[in-house]
Amino acid sequence: MKLKYTRLLGVVLLCSLLLLGCASKKKVQQIPKDPAVLYTKATILFNKGKYKQAEEIFTQLKNYFPSDELYALKAAIRIADCSFFRREYPEAIARYIEFKKRNPFHHEIPYVEFQIGLCYYKQVLSKDRDQEATEKALTAFQNVDSNYPNTLFGVKAREKITFCRRKLAEHELYVANFYRRKGEYPAAVKRCSLILERYPDSGIDDEALYVLSIALHKQKKDPEALTSLTQLVAEYPQSPFAKKGKKLLVDLKEEGIVAASSVQEEGIRITQPLSKITQGKEFPFRITARYTEAIAEKNAIMYTGEVVAIGQEAVIRSESLILTKDKEGVPKEMVAMGEVRVKGGGKEIFCKKAIWSPTKKLLIMTGDAKIRGAGEWTRGDEITLHLDTGRIEIKGETVERMDEIERK
Repeated sequence: MKLKYTRLLGVVLLCSLLLLGCASKKKVQQIPKDPAVLYTKATILFNKGKYKQAEEIFTQLKNYFPSDELYALKAAIRIADCSFFRREYPEAIARYIEFKKRNPFHHEIPYVEFQIGLCYYKQVLSKDRDQEATEKALTAFQNVDSNYPNTLFGVKAREKITFCRRKLAEHELYVANFYRRKGEYPAAVKRCSLILERYPDSGIDDEALYVLSIALHKQKKDPEALTSLTQLVAEYPQSPFAKKGKKLLVDLKEEGIVAASSVQEEGIRITQPLSKITQGKEFPFRITARYTEAIAEKNAIMYTGEVVAIGQEAVIRSESLILTKDKEGVPKEMVAMGEVRVKGGGKEIFCKKAIWSPTKKLLIMTGDAKIRGAGEWTRGDEITLHLDTGRIEIKGETVERMDEIERK
């Protein structure tokens, strides 16, 4: 009896093993021979928003076909995308960075770099909170803009850079106003100066200049306050802060206060005395900058560092500017370069290059030239400002709404 029981148990075990073997064999046989099948299946789930299920199949694809140079690499990016769309931003960042390290020359690296910035961008906090995520997003987007300027992601990155710079400026202004209310005026001055130096195209320069002026006035530094008030009223005549600062400006002038003439004091950008080249009647701009350098072979002057050219019809801010003279010393051309911002014709215009010529009272702007409007950007291959009339012409005009940019 015992022998029969033992034999029966052996048969049962053998059958079980055979069944398991068949099941395993059947399971192995179900693995697709073509990775495209798995990729398509996962992509369908991904597009339906089923990111967890999609990630599982993308992971299977990587495990089954680790050497596949097409689908395995695409799956690695999509796995990071799944984390991104599930709002698991730290994990997504780690996965994007890992892909970048392993495949530094892959054609989708511009996208991967942009997504890293977007992960930080999605974690940006309000202006009264720490802005570490904003700073990291700005760095990432600037990297995309520098390395891939002519790609779709370079264009998108520049839009995000504008947002990040404004957010950081708003945070600094929030802190500056906090110090001003507490009567800690030197700290308020430093914060406002930082805004004007690092984020000159943030869109809140007028308020920063006003708070700076008040903080300086409270410290009895009226020459410096007069300088910043003059800049505020000249560059932002329609701003409510200019209207508030105008009364103090008038009072200081009536008291006989003379504007400061030093290049820099306590981190504040101060208007430089005008050089002889900018005093002639033929030149309609007053140029200020941290540094100037004569270029003898071109009979020109190079201005660098927080360059501002102030005229009655337009105000130009740029990273650098070259003013070229003729043999008699009369200005014949002015070229602003880098991140250029122009206020004129009732508009705010951004570009990479702006050229002024005295023969035609025009300011011609090129290089990602665009005009900021209410909730939209108006772009052009070339934007021309007629300085005598304030009329603006746009060649190759296109309009892009801010909400559409955000969805992209």
